[in-house]
Amino acid sequence: MAINPNWPVLMYDWGPFWNANGAAAPGGKFTDLTSRTRGRVGIQRGRQYELDQIRAGTMSMSVVNTDGSLDPASVSGPWYGHIMPYQPVRVRAQWPPTANLLTQCQATGGDLGGYAIGSIASQPGVGVLSDTDTGSAIAFSALAWQGQRVFQATVPNGSASGAAPLYTQTVSGERSATYTAQIRVRNVTPSTTLQVAAFISWSTAAGTATRILGTPTTLTGSYTAPWTQLTVTGTLGAATAYMSVGVVLTSAATADVIIQADGWQLERGSTATSWTAPGVWYPVYAGFVERYPSSWTMSGTYGTVNTTSVDAISLLSQRVLRDPLTEEIYSRNPRFLYTLGDPQNSQSCADAVGANPAAPLVVSKSGPGSLTFGNQITSTTSGGTYTGSTGTVVTINNPGAGAFSYNPATLISLDQAGIKGPANPGAWTRMIAFRYTGPIPADHAVIWCSSDSQRSGHYSSGSAVTVSITSNGWPAVYLSGPTGVVSNYYFGGATNCADGNWHLLIFGYSQSSSQMVLSQDGFYSIAPVGAGSTPTGLQFDSLGNWVDPVYGNETLWNYQGDISFAAEWPIVFGASDITAVYTAWKNSFAGDSSDARYKRILGWAGYTGPKSIQTGVTTTMGPAAVAGQDAMSALQAVVDTENGEHFVAADGTVTFRARSARYNALVPVYTFGEMASLGEIPYEECHLDLDPTRLANIVKITQASTNQAFTASDATSQANFFPRSFARTINSASTQECQDAANYLLSRYRSPAVRVASVRLHPSANPTALWPVCLGLELGTRIRVMRRPPAPAAPIQVECFVESISWEFSDAGDAYVTLQCSPADLTPYGLFAAFHTTLATSPAAGVSTITINAGSDNTNPAAAQLGPGQQLVLGLGTATQETVTIQSVGTTTAGWTTATITLTAATTQAHTAGDTVCEPLPSGVTSATTWDAIAKFDSAAFAY
Repeated sequence: MAINPNWPVLMYDWGPFWNANGAAAPGGKFTDLTSRTRGRVGIQRGRQYELDQIRAGTMSMSVVNTDGSLDPASVSGPWYGHIMPYQPVRVRAQWPPTANLLTQCQATGGDLGGYAIGSIASQPGVGVLSDTDTGSAIAFSALAWQGQRVFQATVPNGSASGAAPLYTQTVSGERSATYTAQIRVRNVTPSTTLQVAAFISWSTAAGTATRILGTPTTLTGSYTAPWTQLTVTGTLGAATAYMSVGVVLTSAATADVIIQADGWQLERGSTATSWTAPGVWYPVYAGFVERYPSSWTMSGTYGTVNTTSVDAISLLSQRVLRDPLTEEIYSRNPRFLYTLGDPQNSQSCADAVGANPAAPLVVSKSGPGSLTFGNQITSTTSGGTYTGSTGTVVTINNPGAGAFSYNPATLISLDQAGIKGPANPGAWTRMIAFRYTGPIPADHAVIWCSSDSQRSGHYSSGSAVTVSITSNGWPAVYLSGPTGVVSNYYFGGATNCADGNWHLLIFGYSQSSSQMVLSQDGFYSIAPVGAGSTPTGLQFDSLGNWVDPVYGNETLWNYQGDISFAAEWPIVFGASDITAVYTAWKNSFAGDSSDARYKRILGWAGYTGPKSIQTGVTTTMGPAAVAGQDAMSALQAVVDTENGEHFVAADGTVTFRARSARYNALVPVYTFGEMASLGEIPYEECHLDLDPTRLANIVKITQASTNQAFTASDATSQANFFPRSFARTINSASTQECQDAANYLLSRYRSPAVRVASVRLHPSANPTALWPVCLGLELGTRIRVMRRPPAPAAPIQVECFVESISWEFSDAGDAYVTLQCSPADLTPYGLFAAFHTTLATSPAAGVSTITINAGSDNTNPAAAQLGPGQQLVLGLGTATQETVTIQSVGTTTAGWTTATITLTAATTQAHTAGDTVCEPLPSGVTSATTWDAIAKFDSAAFAY
C-alpha cells in the first residue's frame, strides 16, 4: 500500500465479534473500518480541572454505509445479528509509517517491542500463538534472519496437518480486501523434514474461520538450516470480522521438530514488498460504540453511520454496587443466597440470587415456636455485630433451646424450595451468620441441618450435614454419608459462641481431596474426612432448627437467636475466599489501602480489562460504604481519599495513580515553546488563564466513617479574594490524614494559579517533531509550556500536568491535538535528608558501644536525633560495612562533640575512626550526602 511519510498509518478498528466484554478493551478480533471513515473524527479524554471527576472518554466517527453493512436491521449485512451497543472500538497509529501492519515484536521475532527472551505465554502482548507447543518462546539465535531473536516452537511427532506451529494473535482486517503475508522459517532439528506453508485466515463474527494457504514448502532440518521465505496472498471474505497470519503444517509431522520464524510482514496488496521493521503502534483511543445512528442523503443513495463511542468509564458508571458482603458472595457465583432480610410478617424468605423459590416457614409436630422477620442487627457486646451489610435479620425464639427433647418450633424449610442438600455433594461450600442467645446447650442447638430419609429409632442413620452449637458453646459440623459413617468437626477458630454476639460460619466439603473446610470468624482450617462420608441422597434441608419430616416434622435441639446470610457455592473455598468473605461481612474491608480498595471495586463492578494500579499513599481506609453507588462514583471516592488521579488510558487500561505520582514528577517530560534550538516542541496556539475557579481559603474535610470535620483556613487569602469554601469527604481511617488533607488543599488553592486553558498542536503540519510526541502523550504527564512575549518582556514559564487530550482527524489529511492542563504545585516540598556523621573512635569487632562525632546539628541532644530501635550503617561504602540497631543513646548537652551509642548486638566488623555512620539509604543511593544541598531548612519551603 502507498505510504505517506508525513502521516501515520491510522487504523480504526471495530469488534463485531465482541459484546461489552466486561468493559475490557480486547487485544484482537477486530475488523478494519479505516477506508469507510469520512469527514472528522473527534476524540476527547480527560477532565477540565484537576479536582473534577474524570469523564468518559468519547469518540465521534462517521463511516460510510452505502451498502448497508453497518445497519443492524439489514438481514443481508455481513455482520447481521452481531451489531449491538457497547462493542469495542479502537484507534491506533503507527509511527513512523510502514507497509508492515504487524507489531514490532511480531515482525522481528521479539527483537523489538520490549519483550524478554523466554516463554511467550508468560508475556502478555507478544501476540504470537502456537497450536503445537504451549511452551513456545522468544529465543536467542546467532543465526536469526535479522537481529538476534526468533520465535521458536516444538512440533511433536504426529502433529496433524492443519496445525499451526506459530501464528499471530488476531489482526484487524478489512472485509473483501487483499493482503499479502511473508514469513521466514527454518527447521533446526537435524535429520528431519517438515512440510509447511504460510497462511492467512479470516473469521466471521460468529467465529467461523476460512484459511488461505500459500505454496507448501519442505523444510530440511539442520542446526544451521537456511531461512526459507514463505509467502501467501489472499482476499478476505465479505463477512470478515478479524484475521490472522502464520505458519501451518501441510502434512503430519513424522518426528519431533523445532521450528523457528523471523522476519514477518503483513501488508495490503497482492505483492510481497521488501521486509521492513514496522513503526511503533501507538494507542489513540479504546472504547465502545454506544450508538449507531444512520442517515441517508442524496435521495437515499448515500448512507452513513455517525457512531458515538464511550470508554470503560461509561460502562462502570452504569453498574450500581451492592454492599461489600453481597458483592463478595455474588463474585463467587452462589447457588443460592437467603439474606433473611425479608419484611416483618413474612411467611417465607426469598432467594436473592433468584434461582430458587421462596423458602417457606414450617411448624413442628409439637406446635409452633417463634420466628420473626424484620429485626435489627444487635449484639450483647459493643463491636459484636457485623457491618458488611445493612438490613434486618430473622429472630428465632424456639423453646427448650439446646435440649435433647421434643419442643415446639418454627423454622425455614429449604427443601420445600427445591434445595435438598448441596447441588453437588462432592464439592460445596455453605455459609451462615448467627447470634445465639439461648443458654449453653445441654446437648446442642442446631442452626442448619440436612438429611436423607434413612432413620433408626427416629434418628438419622444415613447422609446428614448438621451445624450446631455444642455443649461447650463451640460450633461444630456433623457429617455422614449414606452408610451412616459419622464424623464430627469443630470449626477452625472455635470459641464459645453462646455470647449473644454475631459469628460467621463457612464450611465446605471436597470429596476429591477427602477434606472438610471449617471456618469460624475468618479462621481457616481443614480436616481429613474418611471414606464414605460424601452426603449423597439428601432429601431435607432446614434453617433455624433440627426437624425430621419423616416423622411429621419432629423437632429436637431447638435454636434461639438470630440468623442471616445463608448461602451455598458449588466450589470449595480456599483461605483467600474465606478471608475475603469474612472481612466483607465483619467490617466492609476497613483497613484497605487505597489501591487495594480501587482494585476491589473494579472486581465488584465486573471489570475484566487491563488495569494499572499504583500503590496508594493512603494505607488505611474506612469501611467500603458502596451500597447504592455506581462503580465510578465509588472509584472516584477512593481517588478523592488518595488525592490521586484515575482515567482510562489511550489503550483502554483503567489507570489509578497515587498522590505521590505528581509529588514526585519534578521534571517535565516535554517542553512546548518557540525555541526548537532549546529542544522545545512547537505549538500553534496557547491560551493561559489566571482564574478563581479552584480558589479556596476555607477547606473542610469530612471523615466518611465518623462525619467528623477537619478544617484549614487562611485569613490573608480570605481578605484578598473573599471567603471561598471547598468541601470534600474522604474515607481515611486516620484523623491525622484528614487534617493533613485539609492543610494540603488549602496550601494548593489559597492563591490563584496560571492555568493552561489550551495548547493546540498541529502534528500533520510538523510531522517529524510532533507525531511521536502527540501519540506518546498521556493524561497526567508533566509538561512545561513556554510563552515568549516580544522583548524586553521576560519569558513566561508554566509548569503543569495534562488533564485533557482532544484529537481531531479529518479525511483531508489534517490532525490537531488540544491539551488542557492544570498547574503543578506552586510551593516545593520540604525534604528530610539522611542523618550522617563519622566514627570518633576505631571500634573493634564484637563491641556493643560506639562513639560518634556530632553531625550538622550539635545544638539538639543526640537522643533527639537518634532513638532506640533505629538502624545505622557503619562504614558506609567500605569492605566492613554493616548495619546495627540502637539500644540507647548517651546523654549530651548543647554544643556536644561526641556521643556514645549502645547497640542491641555486638558489631561483627572492625571499623576505623572517620568511617561514615548514617541511616540506611534507599536502593541505588551510595552517598549519605546525596540530599544535603536541598534539604536545608533555609533553602526549601514547605507546602504548609
